[in-house]
Amino acid sequence: MDDNSRFFPGRSPLAPQTAEKVFESVRRDAVTALSGVLAGFWGDIEEQVRLAAIASHDSRAIYDDRLAIRLLNQRALELASRYRESLEGAFDLWRNPRPRGVDNKSLSLMSEGQLEVHLAGQQIVELLEHQLMHPLHMLHERLDALATALGLPRQAPENNPLRPDVPVQAFVKLFSEDDLTPELRRLIFLQLEKRLSKSLVDLYTKVNSALEHDFAPREMPIPPQAAAPQPSNAGWVPDGGLVESNLPQQGGHASPAQPTATPWGYQGGQPMGGHAMGAHPMGAHPMGGQSMAGGDQGVGGMLSDGSRPLRYRETVHQQLRAWRQSVLRRGSMPPPSSALVGVRVLAPQELLGIASMLQGDDPAPYVRALTGDDSRPLSAVIRDQIVTGSRQLGLDPTQTRFNEIDEDAIDLVGILLQTLAHSHAALGRSRALYGRLVAPYLKLALSDDSLFDQRAHPGRKLLEALSEACDGNTGESPQDQQTLTHAELAVDRVVEDYRDDKAIFEMAASELRDHLDQQKKIRDIAEQRAAEAVGGRERLQHARRAVDELLVSRLGQRSLTDGIAEFLTGHWRHHLVQTWLREGPSSAQYLSALSIGDGLMQADADAARCEGGRVADKILELQGPLGRCYASCGLDASAARDSLAKIVTSLAFPDQPRTVHPVTVEEPVVEASDAANWGGLRLVGGNDLNDIDLSMAARMRRLRVGQSLRLIEEDGRESTARIAWVSPLTSRFLIVNRRGMRKLVVSPEELAALVAKGRVALRSSEAPFDEAMRDMWQQLGQSRAAVS
Repeated sequence: MDDNSRFFPGRSPLAPQTAEKVFESVRRDAVTALSGVLAGFWGDIEEQVRLAAIASHDSRAIYDDRLAIRLLNQRALELASRYRESLEGAFDLWRNPRPRGVDNKSLSLMSEGQLEVHLAGQQIVELLEHQLMHPLHMLHERLDALATALGLPRQAPENNPLRPDVPVQAFVKLFSEDDLTPELRRLIFLQLEKRLSKSLVDLYTKVNSALEHDFAPREMPIPPQAAAPQPSNAGWVPDGGLVESNLPQQGGHASPAQPTATPWGYQGGQPMGGHAMGAHPMGAHPMGGQSMAGGDQGVGGMLSDGSRPLRYRETVHQQLRAWRQSVLRRGSMPPPSSALVGVRVLAPQELLGIASMLQGDDPAPYVRALTGDDSRPLSAVIRDQIVTGSRQLGLDPTQTRFNEIDEDAIDLVGILLQTLAHSHAALGRSRALYGRLVAPYLKLALSDDSLFDQRAHPGRKLLEALSEACDGNTGESPQDQQTLTHAELAVDRVVEDYRDDKAIFEMAASELRDHLDQQKKIRDIAEQRAAEAVGGRERLQHARRAVDELLVSRLGQRSLTDGIAEFLTGHWRHHLVQTWLREGPSSAQYLSALSIGDGLMQADADAARCEGGRVADKILELQGPLGRCYASCGLDASAARDSLAKIVTSLAFPDQPRTVHPVTVEEPVVEASDAANWGGLRLVGGNDLNDIDLSMAARMRRLRVGQSLRLIEEDGRESTARIAWVSPLTSRFLIVNRRGMRKLVVSPEELAALVAKGRVALRSSEAPFDEAMRDMWQQLGQSRAAVS
């Protein structure tokens, strides 16, 4: 059977000649469309520079800009030709794949100008890939089918000749180190971003339509970002990997390795799965992405006119509709007859008026939904409140209904706030803050959906700061209470002052962030002190162990007088430990300290051979080092003279008895294991550490400072923690709470055992808003899969 028939059953295979014609058509259309990006490009930039010169007072910089763009404009034909050749080269490589050549060139550093151009191009690629991820995924699937029809092997997405990286890198290669001034570079890449975004949207639509008949699956596959998470290692991973925790199904939290079967995890009114690690990468959510700097368009699938590509919007709508159907099936949402389901679409201003009225109402219904007292999803409660508000405004709910965009805005706000409250708010007091923000954020989403597009959106900044203030905050300390008070003040400002100006969110977020930054400074100091305390004890034990091993190796088989042996195993040992700690084992001071013991042992051997002159010379040579030794041991002048007199007496009589003095090794003081005390691990006489998965322990060893954790107490209560320090000597982790105070000091093996017992769970270290959007997209993908 032909591969094309195997991948798409029921479809007759294409002749190679037909597939070749399709490929040439796609290539011609793509090269023509992308080459058009440079049509009139340099003239537009030159005009922008001319206009900027009129308003600028920096004549020197403007002169450099105008000279640089004039030179580029003179080379327009050459640059366009090189640009087109690079585009055609990408198609040639796809059509005739060949191994990449080995680059034998030596590594060299980029200049600052080259690095800036490279980073500017990389940023545009990332933005475009976010913006066009769904049509790009569809295009890759269809190009795979075309490759099969051409008899080519299936290729990785990074070889796709239509990916955004191809035209961007072709553009970047046009410039040498001195071609662009800083201001000109900004203007050029901003213009490229605008032009290339529109060209790629049109091109992907055209190419996907051209390939749809013969090279598209019967049903458009759900993009990987929307697929239901598998209990594998896919998705977010911390540095070194994410270990799937076997959390017990208690306390209302699902195991990251075992996602809840129902969307949003409602089971008996208790929210579940709030901390699951999704399979979706950070930022790749239905409304995710970053705003395009200085442009009139945003990523997240938005075109230059502010609209979203049709297929992109359809994907979002399909996910949300599937989620609504799923919730209706479980009975968590009231039937449609109780909502706005009439024949007239509710006007945007009417819905905004209702939301404004709700902003001043009691938020108790939303709080009950967030705390679990109401088993319905928050979006259902919002709809119920809108029904009540519409009646107060004289509207008949049976004769009006929402449009699809407003339906989606209500669901997105409800799901987003519910996810953040469940994952970052431990107290009812904290969740009440999210409940009070429902109406303001509903108004914000209805009037400005860039809340879900722009990372720098003021509404997102406030939710980020609020989630950081509430995350793991149980209000146990005065500092935690103070943080909650500042969070309440920020929420008060938004609820009372927000009308239609987004600056209110920015102001509230800034005030709360200032307090959090002050708390962070205090936390950093506490973490540093805790790390210094643990590290100091470890270094002391390590130094003592190293010095004891040295004494055993040097004194173990050597016959010495009692006086010399007493000094070496007493004062000299202490001096070596102190020098090791202060200066390090490779320092000149430590080597000088070693020479004291070596010199005295040599002097003792010379004394046994009656070589008094050499003994006297050695004592005089060691006088200074011996003084430093006594000082580090804390001896005063009298005690130092007494010790030196004993050494001299031992060396003055050659016939004194000499014997081997065994070195008594000091047993290090072993701290009680935090893992045993807190996590109940059987470290002695048990098998908790013997039974751990070695691969899991290896992954734990690769965790880094800053990794977020959740600690689960025996009663099911959770607390937020993070890795604040990793010992360079023992690789143990210092785990601190949100105030920077020591919580646990555990080895990687002990941490792996705690994860296996369900007492520790690894968390995503990404921003709370991104984490919530990723989990939301994951859950919507589950709902769509369940409904279909």
